[in-house]
Amino acid sequence: MEYKAYSFDLDDNLLKLPTKVKLKNKDGKIVEFSTLEYEEIFPKMGKFGFEVTKDSFSEFYDDEKFLIDLENASLAGSFKNLETCIVKHASIFSIITARGNSPKAIKEGLKKVIVKRLNSEKLEEFKESFIKKYGENYSKNSIDEVLDFYLEMCRFYPVNNKLIKEKFNLKDISELKSRCFSEFRDYVKKHVRENFGEDFEVKVGFSDDSIVHLNKMINDILKEHGLFFFKTKDDGKDILRI
Repeated sequence: MEYKAYSFDLDDNLLKLPTKVKLKNKDGKIVEFSTLEYEEIFPKMGKFGFEVTKDSFSEFYDDEKFLIDLENASLAGSFKNLETCIVKHASIFSIITARGNSPKAIKEGLKKVIVKRLNSEKLEEFKESFIKKYGENYSKNSIDEVLDFYLEMCRFYPVNNKLIKEKFNLKDISELKSRCFSEFRDYVKKHVRENFGEDFEVKVGFSDDSIVHLNKMINDILKEHGLFFFKTKDDGKDILRI
């Protein structure tokens, strides 16, 4: 039997949020960019005359701003996968994001998004999936209560949060994301073993809009088996080789 868990990046992967990166231009003025725009500008910031200041990512640490931004967010490409994870399987998931918000705010925000974006029929289906997995004892609880039980099983890793950086004693974002993913995989295996026994094969998927973070994660996973992952170029085209 198989248990499939999921792990997601947040910005531009699950949701498109209006949170802004603020960069200083060559004239000393502050210019605001979306996370997608910043991703494109970052490799050539010097060429374009932009620089990071101590306040460039301040909005990504502000829990109150995060909860407000969620109200104005639109769905990104992987949200349907999150919906499948929740509604069809009630499988535990993790959020691994470069944000610096508190894990509590990420969890509270995701709950609001789930309740807002999934209709009552899908939320009822989620409850049925959860009860099927974890027992009839939850049948007398409300959907809201079951959702709280479920989200308590999930994991939230905003890797620029001070506590998470201190926990892993790392500063590099790709390295932090990889370590959090590794910890989540171990947690899933333990969770499945304790709740469903040894007969389940555990699979954990991850989605991220950054090829840099994905490359690092895949490399680290393959290294556990003595393999390496490289991104090379062949005739000007990006080729992924294993």
